Amino acid sequence: MGKNMLVVSAHGADWCTRSGGTILKYIEKGYRVKILALTFGERGESGAYWKAKPNSTVQACKDCRKGEAQAAADFIGAEIEFYDFDDYPLQMDVERIRVLIYKILEFRPDIVLTHWIDDPMNVDHEVTGKAVTRAISCAGMLGALPNTPNHFIPDVFFFETTIPLPEFNHFIPDTYIDIGNVIDKKLEAVACFKAQPQLINMYRNCALNRGQQANDWSRGRRSIEYAEAFKRWNPYLGDMLPESTISIG
Repeated sequence: MGKNMLVVSAHGADWCTRSGGTILKYIEKGYRVKILALTFGERGESGAYWKAKPNSTVQACKDCRKGEAQAAADFIGAEIEFYDFDDYPLQMDVERIRVLIYKILEFRPDIVLTHWIDDPMNVDHEVTGKAVTRAISCAGMLGALPNTPNHFIPDVFFFETTIPLPEFNHFIPDTYIDIGNVIDKKLEAVACFKAQPQLINMYRNCALNRGQQANDWSRGRRSIEYAEAFKRWNPYLGDMLPESTISIG
């Protein structure tokens, strides 16, 4: 039976910039990956669009950003669903959190990737991360949503916070994924987001920086040039302690 990964993204591009390499590696291993884009990033993350089209409409911008995100997901090989919850500010009320609970119970992901829960530099990210952890806590309760599959809690990893300011958001990674063999394909996917052309260099440099950290931690066990960084939410559970020399790649 195949395994599933769920990625919950505040804006249309976040999932790709922060975890696109990891998603690619899991797809190569046969995982089904579903992305939930809570907003298109039309108000706060479409600077190049608004600069080029100052008289455009919010709806036109949404349509543009949706097309970009769909193209990136298609290129990577992931499914994507759009919720149009509006950004800057994104707000997650009870009903919206219940949407997430339902998706978790329906899709039953083995792994969830989402935003770090402390991000004052971009509160939409923080709101998303906290909504996901609340939804997962609820999904772990039998009866959280009647007439849905039994309660369920997946493994959760928070991806990169707002860069280049992770220290202001108290983001301290404890997990690194070597993405050297997929970095070019990841950046091709990031290039789909033409309303944010700065993302390519930003996240190439971010991957280099995280790669340097990961390479230092490896102490010669492997050579790492590019990496994506994550912070675990659940503790590791297993019959043996995890070993850094064992990886999905």
